[in-house]
Amino acid sequence: MQETSLLVGGYCLKLMGCDTLRLFEGLPGMHVFHFLGGFADMQLQLDADVPLPECRWLHSFDIADGASVCRFGIDAEGVYYYTFDSNTRLRFDARRPDIVECTTVTDASLLRFAVWVAYSMMGLHAGALPVHSSVVVHNGQAVMCLGESGTGKSTHTRLWIEHIPNTFLLNDDSPILNINGDIPMVFGSPWSGKTPCFRTEHYPLAALLRLEQRPENSIRRLATVEAFTALQPSCPPSMAKDERCLDLLVDFISKVVCRVPVYRMGCLPDADAAKMSCKTIFSDDAD
Repeated sequence: MQETSLLVGGYCLKLMGCDTLRLFEGLPGMHVFHFLGGFADMQLQLDADVPLPECRWLHSFDIADGASVCRFGIDAEGVYYYTFDSNTRLRFDARRPDIVECTTVTDASLLRFAVWVAYSMMGLHAGALPVHSSVVVHNGQAVMCLGESGTGKSTHTRLWIEHIPNTFLLNDDSPILNINGDIPMVFGSPWSGKTPCFRTEHYPLAALLRLEQRPENSIRRLATVEAFTALQPSCPPSMAKDERCLDLLVDFISKVVCRVPVYRMGCLPDADAAKMSCKTIFSDDAD
């Protein structure tokens, strides 16, 4: 048995295993988050024996570019299970919220996703959650751009970087949002989609920006209820399918939207859109 640790989202994640851990060491970006020493806040036990009991399946969706289907379910004792293919399973018991067990994984893309799932389940209980978004940092503060795939999140953050000084990309797919403090903090993560942006920094969250493609640029701040519905679809999808997970998710989202402004923006893929959103969030910084 071997082990390695990552520092992600403000927490130390220890991974233990044999063959799967050797595969993990080759995943792009993971080495950037390697962490030596310290108490393990979360543990992922790889190459574990995870029998699959009879489950009530709550959610299923395609992963790995449609090559596999992920299922999320719960057994009679309230233990959660994910299956990624016929041989790969993950188990999480909320009575021990700092431990996840996973079978041997032989496919690199599935392993990356399995580690993301494991972190998501433990992180929900700890107060740190991956959020599907593209994040820029401007003058030391983070802006999370939310939206469905294909709505232009990466395009909008690229336009910020190109046209607004003192701006850079923190993560382009799945940063970690940590709410354990007065101000929510956004952390870089090993999961950045097709953009290899692996930063270990973290910054206070200035605003959330829900993007929609429109024939003209417009932006407005959302009321609390609207803000909740703007953020929830960007959180890990399976969590809304289970009552216990949903309770924790509602608490998480509520703490975010009560502390930072949330905007909805209809936009074109142009510089004016980036300048409009920046000026709205940061007053005159885009001038």
